[in-house]
Amino acid sequence: MLLTHLALSNFRNYPRLEIDFAPGITLLHGNNAQGKTNLLEAIFFLATARSPHAGAERELIHFGAADEPIPFARVQAKLARANAQTVELEIVLVTGAEREGATARGNAFARVSKRIKVNGVNKRALELLGNLNVVLFLPEDLEIVFGAPGDRRRYLDTTLAQIDPKYSRALLQFNQVIEQRNALLKEFRERSFNAAELEPWNNKLVENGAYIMARRAQAVATYNQLLAEIHPRLTADHKTLTLHYQPTIPLDTFAPAAARQLGLGISAPMASLEQISAAFKQQLAELQTKEVGAALTLVGPHRDDLRFTIDGVDMTTYASRGQGRTIAVALKLAEIELMRAETSEEPVLLLDDVMSELDKPRRAALSHALLNARQAIVSATDLDDFTDEFLARAKVLEVTAGKIGAVAAKVEMPEEENADASAVPF
Repeated sequence: MLLTHLALSNFRNYPRLEIDFAPGITLLHGNNAQGKTNLLEAIFFLATARSPHAGAERELIHFGAADEPIPFARVQAKLARANAQTVELEIVLVTGAEREGATARGNAFARVSKRIKVNGVNKRALELLGNLNVVLFLPEDLEIVFGAPGDRRRYLDTTLAQIDPKYSRALLQFNQVIEQRNALLKEFRERSFNAAELEPWNNKLVENGAYIMARRAQAVATYNQLLAEIHPRLTADHKTLTLHYQPTIPLDTFAPAAARQLGLGISAPMASLEQISAAFKQQLAELQTKEVGAALTLVGPHRDDLRFTIDGVDMTTYASRGQGRTIAVALKLAEIELMRAETSEEPVLLLDDVMSELDKPRRAALSHALLNARQAIVSATDLDDFTDEFLARAKVLEVTAGKIGAVAAKVEMPEEENADASAVPF
């Protein structure tokens, strides 16, 4: 898979940008706050329909667009897949006013609609996933290790949603069921409990939740096979890094004995889908009274966690920051291999100024992965973070105030398009 062309309109600090990408390494160099991260964000947005940084999608729209009749941002890309198929992706964000008299500029009530196209055909966000696979390295990847369980679930969900359409559908439906089921549980506070009303939601919860848990457990087992080879390359002690999946339903009987003794969860393939479904149903029945009292769904993949151990020591609790960075880098390198195996496509690697955060062994391992990657787009403020070999093989572009070197990009709008700059290109 190759990203061959990217076009931005009113995205972050890019009023207008068109850039072609080639195979191999593209190195975006420049000072902070010039647009390097924004460019990587745009590519990730096209792959996942979400931003890794923005709290709200209106933040992605260039501030100058608020003066246009219909404020919008557009991100477009052309891809070349391994089967010689060309794919065109487009996401348009349009800002409107939700109440009469409101304006887009600085308006907290302004809504943003998102319109997605794949090869010119309108699609849902769910149908966008899998067209462009990316692996994103960020300085804040430490949150996967040290952050909240939600950070770890979000990481695994983002990875699996790109490679498994069934997973992304199950996750979407599960989240919808959780919302509706919780609303029903709250209703029971005001009126008598009716088990017959809850049963259909329980069935949908189990149907989608069991698949999510089974797929997560399968992915963790694959990660552990990959990490057995990857983690020793990053350290001198050759200790074993292991992921442990902690589902909230009692599946300990399916976990390996060592993991059960540590109370860390499951690190190898566990139960069948049928066994997980049965255990999930039983747990819902046992917790029914508590759930009605709490007016919340207390069990399911929305409350799962991942833990990391090195030779049996729980790194989520006891790791140093250096060990945390090693775990994060190893995890992302394993993610590359997982995507390659699952999709038969090479993911596009996106690295946002992470080399400066790493020591020499980790830089060397990551540089090796980049030099062998089909395509990698890397941002950096300091070229001294890279070896001479790396720089010799990279295409270095300077990024300054939302503009990129003219040798690789067109940042000025053609004259014939200037008159129609405010038109929204649906």
